[in-house]
Amino acid sequence: PDHPPRPVKRPAPTPPLADRPRELSVTQIETWMRDPYQIYARKVLELEALDPIDADPGGAERGLFIHAALERFIRAHPVDLPESAAETLLEFGRQALKELAVPPEVEAFWWPRFEKVVHLFLGQEKEWRQIAHFEKAEVRGRLDMNFSSGSFTLTCKADRIDRLRAGGYAIIDYKSGVVPTPRDVKAGLSPQLPLEALMLEHGAFEDLTAGPVEDLIYWKVTGSGKAPVEFKSVVDEPGKGADAQTLSAEAMRGIEKLVSAFDDLLTPYYSRPRGGASVRFSDYDHLSRVREWSISGDAEDAA
Repeated sequence: PDHPPRPVKRPAPTPPLADRPRELSVTQIETWMRDPYQIYARKVLELEALDPIDADPGGAERGLFIHAALERFIRAHPVDLPESAAETLLEFGRQALKELAVPPEVEAFWWPRFEKVVHLFLGQEKEWRQIAHFEKAEVRGRLDMNFSSGSFTLTCKADRIDRLRAGGYAIIDYKSGVVPTPRDVKAGLSPQLPLEALMLEHGAFEDLTAGPVEDLIYWKVTGSGKAPVEFKSVVDEPGKGADAQTLSAEAMRGIEKLVSAFDDLLTPYYSRPRGGASVRFSDYDHLSRVREWSISGDAEDAA
């Protein structure tokens, strides 16, 4: 006789401790919280997603060439902006497009947006330089930490680190896509900048002395929407909420708690365990069978 189908619960892999990652980047920490299965697939199973043959490279190429152009401009003019600043930045953009071999159809779509980014960015850059000066761009960091459950290493490549004229550092992350909300940063769900602040406070960056971090900033450079370019701090004013040093201290507690949890062999690498706070997209949803168990209601059981 036929039997009714029985839904299979979501995957809950619990790999041996020796196979669990002991080193992750600051961006991977957010993934580890929001979708541990991605970390399991990439770091334990060592599975890397391949781009579809007909994939649209627009988003990735946009981010790469905009980041490259801004980095080169800031490195070339760390103190004073040149009189021909706009044309200089546009030329760096043309060079980046050529070196990255961006397809003509992608260039045709994104170049007008980049032109809009250039003029708005330079206006904000000029204002920013009144209170800060450039230190490093695309600077790598590495922080080895020891917790009660074992050692763990954080890595990153910070887009830009500046020094405030009033004292202390500011960490800037250029965003050509979705910008994390201050609410998610303060809730620990988007910990990239607080973790970079933690690393800088511990002297983890190349050729930068350890020191306090006073500001954490996302610089949106999409060239679209109501705010095509937006310079936005995610910390509160002194005495009015969470400052950068408070956020870095909370990030330290968060990473210790996360490492400790996944050093417990009973902690599974679930897919999307946080419901509404899960990732927007994963290359591994087909492996974790998200559509199957989310329809069955198993998502609520594991959240």
